[in-house]
Formats: sequence, C-alpha cells, structure tokens
Amino acid sequence: MSKTTTDKCTKIEEQIKALKNQKRQLLKQEKAEAEKENIRRQANRGSLIEKLVPKLVTLNDSEFETYMKKVLIPPEMQGGILTESEVTDDE
Repeated sequence: MSKTTTDKCTKIEEQIKALKNQKRQLLKQEKAEAEKENIRRQANRGSLIEKLVPKLVTLNDSEFETYMKKVLIPPEMQGGILTESEVTDDE
C-alpha cells in the first residue's frame, strides 16, 4: 500500500471510531432521558395517589404496599393467578 492509501485508511478508521463513539454517547443520552421520564412519571403518579388518599403519607413502605394490594388486587386474585377453571366459571 502506498503512503496516501495508508493515510486514507487511517483517516477512515479514525472517522469510524469517532462515529461509533458518537453513537454510544447518543444511546447513553437517550437511555438517561428515558430513565428521567420514568422517574418523573412515577413521582407524578405517586403524588396523585397521595393527593387522593392523604392518609397514605403516614404509612411506611410495607403498610403502603399492603394497602395498595388490598385496594388494587381483587380478593380472588390475592392468592395468585387464577386457574383456567376459575376463569371459565364466571362465564
């Protein structure tokens, strides 16, 4: 290979390396933004729940979890997933 060809190859390899680094940085930034949005959504929903049921603020994490399970999960689902026969009995 001549010097100019070697120089061109080296320059292209450097560009490829730079583009790969740029891609990695963009993906990292995208992931960080998605995580921020997820945290923001969770905080907004949590504050809405506390606004609707103010007593929840006084509960510790374990009590809060127990309360939410009782409120959100129907009694027939609290023991686990329904069997196929339990699902078809309702029809």
